[in-house]
Amino acid sequence: MSKRALLFPGQGSQFIGMTQDFNDQGKDTINELNSLLDIDLVNIMYNDDAVNETQYTQPAILMHSVALLAQFQQSFDYCLGHSLGEYSALVASGVLTQEDAVRIVYKRGQLMSTAYPQGVGKMAAIMGSDRNVIEAACTAVSNDEHLLNIANINGPGQIVVSGHAQSIDALIDRKQELGLKKIIPLNVSGPFHSELMKVIEAEFRAYLEQFDFQDAHVPVVQNVNALPETDAKRIKENLVKQLYAPVEFTDSIRFLIDQGVTEFIEIGPKKVLTALVKKIDRNVTVKNITTTNEISEV
Repeated sequence: MSKRALLFPGQGSQFIGMTQDFNDQGKDTINELNSLLDIDLVNIMYNDDAVNETQYTQPAILMHSVALLAQFQQSFDYCLGHSLGEYSALVASGVLTQEDAVRIVYKRGQLMSTAYPQGVGKMAAIMGSDRNVIEAACTAVSNDEHLLNIANINGPGQIVVSGHAQSIDALIDRKQELGLKKIIPLNVSGPFHSELMKVIEAEFRAYLEQFDFQDAHVPVVQNVNALPETDAKRIKENLVKQLYAPVEFTDSIRFLIDQGVTEFIEIGPKKVLTALVKKIDRNVTVKNITTTNEISEV
């Protein structure tokens, strides 16, 4: 019997005006969640380039996804989020309430965006190179002072690296020597999913302790190991590790396909994960819910 998995996008899916076309129920959810924050995030989402800043991007994307999720009535067998999107998956699986999720993600975005001064860390996408080649290249440009590691494995020929700016610059300068093809620097505010993020580990771990995590009623395939999890304690620990560990998105999708998943539904702004899934396996069905009027169409 075929199975269905829900997908939730992460940073990079945001845009000015997100959620403006939601129905009244969706906007009510957005406004309720907005009232939990010490900023008017709705005003930023509708009108301001600041929606692209990490501390605002993260809660904005989560609010977009969970407001759609609140009106989604179909059954599903697994859920998976990409980085930040894992928190939306935890709402879908009953691990977190949407209220707690938006509080956690707001704090997460603040910690990640202020972990280092602007310019200390960078991220870059490497296109068309194998993982082992990229791992060797990261080792070649790293030393005790300048670190670089794989951050996201998004699909065949698309891997993101993260670390000190000097290491990214060295990678670009030595691209040919290291056997790399195309390198695209990313416009992000820090070295996310790199060892450098361990500086916020203790504070984030302590912050999570004030929230009630429930066991998942639907397995969540977590980023850090591409394996399904239902235990609340292990889920929480993996969220901390996720700050500095690679997002194993490719292996997560392959795991789900191996479990019999033939239909994926991406819930959130844009269709970033849809494109990645189709590159991993073009034979699966991927549907999208980007706004409330699409919920009845899937």
